[in-house]
Amino acid sequence: MNIEMSLLFGAIGALLGVIGVIVTMKKDSKNQGAVEASISSKVDYIARGVDDIRLDLKDQARKIEAHNERLVRVEESAKQAHKRIDKVEGITHEN
Repeated sequence: MNIEMSLLFGAIGALLGVIGVIVTMKKDSKNQGAVEASISSKVDYIARGVDDIRLDLKDQARKIEAHNERLVRVEESAKQAHKRIDKVEGITHEN
């Protein structure tokens, strides 16, 4: 009778062990899924931020290019103005 009870308790213990492992695996799976979803959403957020930064940089590059073009025109205009001033000064110094 003791051997039968020992086998019965052993079988029940093994069954409870298997059930415990299955329940733990399900919990771990749910937790891992939540962690992966959180990481995925954070990566998506970072990707959108990088895209926004890239667009801002392109806009800044366009503005800098426009300023460079204006600066070249202003320098050319200043150069022409200096030539005209030099001519006027030359006329006034001769008289």
